[in-house]
Amino acid sequence: MPEHTPAPTPSRSLYGFFMYLFSKTILAVYCVWAITPDSYLHYLNIYYYPQKYWATAVPIQCLVGLTMFAFLVYPSSNLMLTTTIKSLNTIHDTFTRYDDKITESPSSINNKCICVNNTKCMKFTYSASNKELLENTVPQLVDLDIRIVSKKLYLCKK
Repeated sequence: MPEHTPAPTPSRSLYGFFMYLFSKTILAVYCVWAITPDSYLHYLNIYYYPQKYWATAVPIQCLVGLTMFAFLVYPSSNLMLTTTIKSLNTIHDTFTRYDDKITESPSSINNKCICVNNTKCMKFTYSASNKELLENTVPQLVDLDIRIVSKKLYLCKK
């Protein structure tokens, strides 16, 4: 059984092409029905079709539904999913990482060259000491402890 993947496949491209043709055909039929007068449709022996009122009513109702969703349903679902201001989950969750000392030393960094042309590689033209690596590297991204932030912001020393 093949793995389900979003990658393009021949069958998916075929379905996409026919969906494109089908949607363009339906749009053309809709526009012809909405624009042409009834006398032309009667001349072609087409008598059973919806009233012209529905040519504008259906798109307007779809836009009203989209507006209701965009301004009422979506924001209210976001408000329901938001934790309260007193909840500890607003400042701490399962992805919180505090400042743990990095166990990897700068000397253990992989020195493998990934250049396409090894003769033009500039990796080893400058070798930094461990002290320079510690001073000049960007530290890992961590969360600040709320107690430390509160002390720095609100604990006034007079």
